[in-house]
Order: sequence, then structure tokens, then C-alpha cells
Amino acid sequence: MKKFLLIAFGMMGVVGLVSASNSFSYTATNSPGNTFDGVDQNNNGLTVWNLVQTPGGTNGANDNGADGQGVYFGNPDGAGGIAGGSVGSWQEYSYQNDGVGLGGSVNAYNTFSGGALSIGQTVSINFVMRATDPASNGHPAGQVGVSLMNGASSAISFYIYGGGPGNYFYSDAGFTGANAGGMGYQYQNAFNIAFTVTGANTYTAVAGSDIWSGTFNGSLTGIDVFNDAGGNGSDVGFNNLTVVPEPGTLTLASVGAGLLLLCYQRRNKVRA
Repeated sequence: MKKFLLIAFGMMGVVGLVSASNSFSYTATNSPGNTFDGVDQNNNGLTVWNLVQTPGGTNGANDNGADGQGVYFGNPDGAGGIAGGSVGSWQEYSYQNDGVGLGGSVNAYNTFSGGALSIGQTVSINFVMRATDPASNGHPAGQVGVSLMNGASSAISFYIYGGGPGNYFYSDAGFTGANAGGMGYQYQNAFNIAFTVTGANTYTAVAGSDIWSGTFNGSLTGIDVFNDAGGNGSDVGFNNLTVVPEPGTLTLASVGAGLLLLCYQRRNKVRA
């Protein structure tokens, strides 16, 4: 899967945190990209996400606003949120009325305030999705998912595409479009996605019941949640972005413990 953001990631980022804890997390409070759109673990308001929106349709010709994309805070079905109870989550959507494949695209990205991830660090996010359009009329299938970024380029991606075989895929330095595992399409069923750096340019990922390991190029400097022309009803929700440990708190003991836990999970197929 190809993912490239036409923007300098280093120019905008999350405000720095003052917590001395060994982890930090962000919880949704407003539409992605607003000031503020979330709170940290100490309930401090901050702007978690920056947005890149790509219009859909036929370059505006005869669209009359029929095709587009956007973000909001809430839940598409009006029911309970990812965070539990009636709590809402960050949402991305695209839509089209001129034909399948003409919806817009949304990228919500966070550049890690503490710098690139180090060995032993884990970044995770709770994720939920609805439908996504298949390929049609010369337009590629819609895709939704999560990427870890190396600057403006995708280093690791986990995603699903419309009209596919109904399972999820990953792409990294070693594979493009590899099966992530046996987990089927999770329509409005939230699950956690977590990536752990296990060595120099190696990682392990746990997404729902899918588990895999791989390699990446460069440094992991941020995370991107994307709805790439998903189409009508493709609302993508996400919440509870967490990075553990916080940059500057890594120790040899914590790295070693993390690697032992990953080995145990892999051998025993235990979910994080």
C-alpha cells in the first residue's frame, strides 16, 4: 500500500508534555485538529492531531458539494464510544454522490513530541471502522487504517481495502500487502492496534487478534490515521493514543522486560 503525505511533518506537532510518568496518552475531546482536540493523562488540554484533507469528486467540476471528506467528534451510530459508555471518539469520513470511488481522503497525523521511537517503546491506539468502497469505474478501492511514519512517508501500515477478501493487511520494509493474520472485517467493532520497537529497525505488532513481526526503514517519528476515499458510511473512529514508556524514561531493565514479554506473547499467541 502506498502512503505519502505532501506536508513537512516536522513543522507541526503535539505540544510537549510536562508529565514525569513512564507513559503518556491522549483522549479525544473534540474534532481532530481543533485547539484543543484532546487531553493527556493529566487532563491537560492539547492539540493531538494535524489534518491533511484531499478533496474528492472530479476536481470540483459539476460536483455541487456532492463529494468530500471531513472530521468530527462523536460516534456515527449514536451508541457507546471507543472509550466506553457514551464517550465519543475522533472520527474521519469521506462521501460521494457522483459515483463510487469519488470520495475525498483524510489523514490525521501526530508527530511524536519526544522524537522518534526507541527500542522498547510501544505506540498504540484504539480503532473502529465501518464500510469502505471497492474498486469501481477505474477508481482504486477505498482504504482505511493506521501507519507509523518516517517523516512524510509510511514506514509501517495496517489497513483494509474495500472489496477485498475481508481480512487486514500490513506493509513495511519487507512486505507490501501481506496478510496481517486471520482476523475478519471488524464492522463497528473496536480493537487496539499496537506497534513495539524490538530492535534496530525491527518491530512486533498486535492488531486485534492479528500478530506479526517485521522491519522498517528509517525512524518512526509519528502516527497517521487515514480514510482514503472510503466512501459513504466509511466513518473511521480512533481514541486513546498512547506511547509507553515516555521518551527519556527508557532503561535497560524496561527494554529487557519488554522484549521478554513480546517473546512470550509471540510463543503463546497472547494479545496485548
